[in-house]
Amino acid sequence: MSTESRFAELKEREREARKQIIIESALSLFAKKPFYDVGMRDVADEAGVSPATLYRYFPSQEDLFIEAFLQDISAVSSNFKSMVKSDKPATIEAFALAYVDHLFQNESTFQMMTYLMLKDNLANPAMGKFDSVTKIFFDGFSELLERHGVTKDIRIYSHSFIASMTGIIMTFRNHPIKKKETIREHILRLTSITAELYRKELLN
Repeated sequence: MSTESRFAELKEREREARKQIIIESALSLFAKKPFYDVGMRDVADEAGVSPATLYRYFPSQEDLFIEAFLQDISAVSSNFKSMVKSDKPATIEAFALAYVDHLFQNESTFQMMTYLMLKDNLANPAMGKFDSVTKIFFDGFSELLERHGVTKDIRIYSHSFIASMTGIIMTFRNHPIKKKETIREHILRLTSITAELYRKELLN
């Protein structure tokens, strides 16, 4: 490898390392307060870079949110894949509980997800990346159904299932009950009941 090529490779590594620091700084801030209260200057300060540098890596706040969400979900996607691909695939209920509990326990991830779901006029590149992330769950549940022998209307059931699980969290996460654990128990109970309906419909 030529000196010029090694220098270019080193610069690219440095760029990726700096980008990673920015993403981790954003996730650190999201863990402390609602992500929509975190400004780009806040992230720049946390990462130790100037706002101008931050915008060179992430032209908009949405771009940063997408990358942070992508990284956070990708970190747990292997767990869902193993549930599907193991010699004895997970039950529909186990998959549902893992999905719902992860989003309930990781508030910033759920906030970013719902923001991106509801945002009007999301830029095409950002929407493409968001679709690639949500596809992890749609495809995961579709494959789970296939492993259990379901052959008909898999995609529509997958869309319905993931939307139902997400809707349970959205409906009850701000329930007036003050204790978070009580809310979590209620959400997981509803998740189990809903998953059982899918099991009876699809596997009986």
